[in-house]
Amino acid sequence: MKSLCFIVGLVVCVVLSGCAGGHLTVASDTSNPADVGTKLSRPNHIYVTPIDANQGTWKAEGSDLISLQAKVKRDLESDLVRELNEIAPTSVGSGNTTSGWQLVVTIVHVDPGSAAMRELVGLGAGQSKINVTFSVDDRGAQSVSGHVDADTGAEMGLHSVVIEGNGMDAERIAREIRNYLVARVNP
Repeated sequence: MKSLCFIVGLVVCVVLSGCAGGHLTVASDTSNPADVGTKLSRPNHIYVTPIDANQGTWKAEGSDLISLQAKVKRDLESDLVRELNEIAPTSVGSGNTTSGWQLVVTIVHVDPGSAAMRELVGLGAGQSKINVTFSVDDRGAQSVSGHVDADTGAEMGLHSVVIEGNGMDAERIAREIRNYLVARVNP
């Protein structure tokens, strides 16, 4: 009986440790001291510059690289539009208005990780990672910039084999960029 309890307890610990979340880092661009404490005027519209998926380093090759680039671009752009709509109407492209923001997101590094490792090992093995930099131009009045590093952590269960973690990373990156910008909007 004690052996059975020990085995069940061990299995529960392994499963729970595999469900641990990832980490997220958001920071201002420390190379630009003008960003510290900068407040932006509330925009009438936010324009997200189309993301260039050919930038940065990608840990994928061939057709996997092409499909990963398309997925990350699509996910980041759509998640940014959804999240930034809470500040002002948002679209992908560039605008000519003087009261809008232009957001530029640059991909630095993408590693899709390994769904098999996340499933089989857990404990942070196989986690995906996306690192981006971003800048917002308040049409010449002010600008801010920063970077976001996100990883999925390790997930267990059938969904982690079927769904690549980068969709979740893109959503988290978009949410953190929104939070960063909300904190810098003049009331």
